[in-house]
Amino acid sequence: MEDEYMHDEDNGVEVEEEQHQDSSPTRGNTPLEPELEGGNFIKVSAKGQVKSIAGKIAHSAREGDPPAALCIGAECLNLAVKAVAIARTYLTDDGIDLSFQPAFRDPNREKKSIALYIAKTKPRAPISTVDDVEMPIGSQSKPQVVAGALAARIREQRTVCLVAIGIDAVSNAVLAIGNARLYLEQDHKDIRAAPSFVQVHKNGRDLNAVKFTLTVENI
Repeated sequence: MEDEYMHDEDNGVEVEEEQHQDSSPTRGNTPLEPELEGGNFIKVSAKGQVKSIAGKIAHSAREGDPPAALCIGAECLNLAVKAVAIARTYLTDDGIDLSFQPAFRDPNREKKSIALYIAKTKPRAPISTVDDVEMPIGSQSKPQVVAGALAARIREQRTVCLVAIGIDAVSNAVLAIGNARLYLEQDHKDIRAAPSFVQVHKNGRDLNAVKFTLTVENI
């Protein structure tokens, strides 16, 4: 799948990676986040059962606050995202929806050590529910470059969603969203993602994909 987001849609200029200033602490860049001290989290293993994880998330959401999902590596991230997508379907009859915000747990953002902070509450001061410009994410996509393009479109008040096929692509999408959150701090904006399963028609075939519907909010 062609990485169309690598270039500006209007003038074909490559989007450069943004630089995040670490002058203020960012949630997820400390050894133990305050949000996790109460023990409301699950550690996602690459060998975990996705429906079992989804069931735990849905049960916690019905009883109170859903847990954070702690992930290390592409396979764990892929599993956690799919579990959230499945949990959303489990909660439909309860009138509950879920979204998540990824945060880096290591100062080195190249490492795929991520906490997915799952929430069932509506975003604060929503600006838009993004589902207009579709950005395809591939296994070779560079998360920080994608994040720069994503942040630029959000600043332009463009509506965006990400679509990923495969483990590495899903992982890259999560990393891109995490980096975009950092880039948007100076704009006093934040984003959260609601994953769902979709089919993408490509080369005469229908392929299963994960769609990240993003919501932008003021902070």
